[in-house]
Amino acid sequence: GDNVSLFQRTYTMTLDSNYLNSIEITPLMDTLRLQKISDAEYFSSKFGGYISNSRLSLINPSQDNDPDAFFEGLSKHNKYSDALIFGSAVHELILQPELFELALSVDRPTAKMGFMADELYKSYLDGSLCDDVVIKASDKIGYYKDKMNADRINAVISTCTPYWECRKRYEDSTSKDITPIYLDAKSIERVQECVRALKENSTIQKLLNPEGLLVDPISENEQAILLDVRVKVPNYDEFTLRIKAKLDNYTIDSETNTVTVNDVKTIGKIVSEFSGNFERFHYHRELALYSWLMTLVAKKFYNMDSCKVLSNCLVVSTIPKYYTKVYRLSRADFRKGWDEFKMLLRLVAHYYSKGYRFE
Repeated sequence: GDNVSLFQRTYTMTLDSNYLNSIEITPLMDTLRLQKISDAEYFSSKFGGYISNSRLSLINPSQDNDPDAFFEGLSKHNKYSDALIFGSAVHELILQPELFELALSVDRPTAKMGFMADELYKSYLDGSLCDDVVIKASDKIGYYKDKMNADRINAVISTCTPYWECRKRYEDSTSKDITPIYLDAKSIERVQECVRALKENSTIQKLLNPEGLLVDPISENEQAILLDVRVKVPNYDEFTLRIKAKLDNYTIDSETNTVTVNDVKTIGKIVSEFSGNFERFHYHRELALYSWLMTLVAKKFYNMDSCKVLSNCLVVSTIPKYYTKVYRLSRADFRKGWDEFKMLLRLVAHYYSKGYRFE
């Protein structure tokens, strides 16, 4: 549609597509790794020089279009958003219920104040809470940045103290093996409804827990894939780029030679509007990338050649009545996503050849 032609016009105006297409990218199969990596490690500086799907949105001419931001990395562009925390909570409780639980008795402040409360919690515990610490947190989170005064500092401390006290009591009395999820009371209720709705949708449950005729398919949640690719840009020395991805769920069915990638998506609207989100957030690229990586995994670790690839968004609306649906990617979605991914990776290679470096 129009999006594609506009999208192509935008980047071909800046760079000749023949030149971009001449950039060769080859996956280095001996570097391919499939492993469980915690979120804290995955998003840490250890993997800071890796290219993720979300990072690619920063360099995309039809999204953020900011090469500087791309090479700086996402950590400097973290958005403090309640929607992000909410979506993460639904993911964690559906995909890793053995590792996470909702802290039902703790009421976290909402909006930026909630992020201030979390940022300052350690200082509250170790007794280092002071005006300077609160001001530093406000700068980091963007809560009245450069506008903090005595009244606002007092307001932060008086609003957050009940949460800190309650959270400390909770942490003192709960198992250290399970990570608590802290939300405000209303969000706790909505997360519970989303989780219930996803669990009650039998199609979604069959996709996450598939059965085979004789052997059940492998089904794994929250696994990371790491891969180096060799890059050749015309008139420039060969170099390596590194890709990382963390998949919500994948299944490998050796009986039918099929790999399926499933991704849980929350939407703050009715589910019938999901196709708009699918376009807006470029989910076609995300799932085409994940699916491609899974075909490499299937080949290397499971000796599955030319396997069939399927992908689904498992969608839940975060508003009553919390309806769910399965959005199956079409061949056109895959093709569009794959073309976009290749174009953006070549764009990264181009900027790298011009002296840009990962921070």
